[in-house]
Amino acid sequence: MNRRYLLFVFPALFALVIFAFAGCGGSDDNNTMTDGDGNMAMGFASMKAGSWEEMTNSDGSRDRNEFLGTDSYNGTDCYLMEFDTITNGKKETTQIWISKSASQGVLMVMKDENGKVTKLELTPSTPQNIPTGDIPVNSTKIGTDKYTTPTGKTVNVTKYKTTTSFGESESWISSQVPFGQVKVLSNGTVISELYDYGTSGAVRDISKKEMESAGSFGIDDGGNGGGGGGVGGNIVITVGAGS
Repeated sequence: MNRRYLLFVFPALFALVIFAFAGCGGSDDNNTMTDGDGNMAMGFASMKAGSWEEMTNSDGSRDRNEFLGTDSYNGTDCYLMEFDTITNGKKETTQIWISKSASQGVLMVMKDENGKVTKLELTPSTPQNIPTGDIPVNSTKIGTDKYTTPTGKTVNVTKYKTTTSFGESESWISSQVPFGQVKVLSNGTVISELYDYGTSGAVRDISKKEMESAGSFGIDDGGNGGGGGGVGGNIVITVGAGS
């Protein structure tokens, strides 16, 4: 089976990583993300290992985003995250290694619904969406609010609106939530929203041993459990995963 894997896991993750890196930019309230208390969205350096958030999506799928702390890859100290997408009871996991010193992705590891693990080395020339937390120039702060999860946890949020040629999107963020993401709307329709979160309990799905023994994405290994299923040609990094 040929698969296309994204650089960062699921459609809302571009925004999610913005939130995770918020605090790396300037302190001007007009161009940095803050929550309803005026606090910057949580960055990796201040996030507790084991933290997680769970989002429900309009298509019925669910995403669980986990910060696993730090680990080293080829001598580089990295922040380690995993992003699970559960659809119709089947789970796919993408693990991202980000250099602590360079804020640059260095490795992406994927485990599909059948447990097959592949990996892709990331270089500075690989297209990556790892921003510094600055609000894009076409985004504006539109207010503050409170949000209560279905599990009864209430957080303060700040709402931002972005206008593009495709319409308007709205993002709710909170520094009280790991990764910061609370709700995403597109043209007034809720695309995803926070179901629950915590600061402990995240469990690593792809072990370091699995990562080290995984075949490279896009190379057919002859069916020994690694490899990328014989995908040929150029690798296209996209937002979202498909089959």
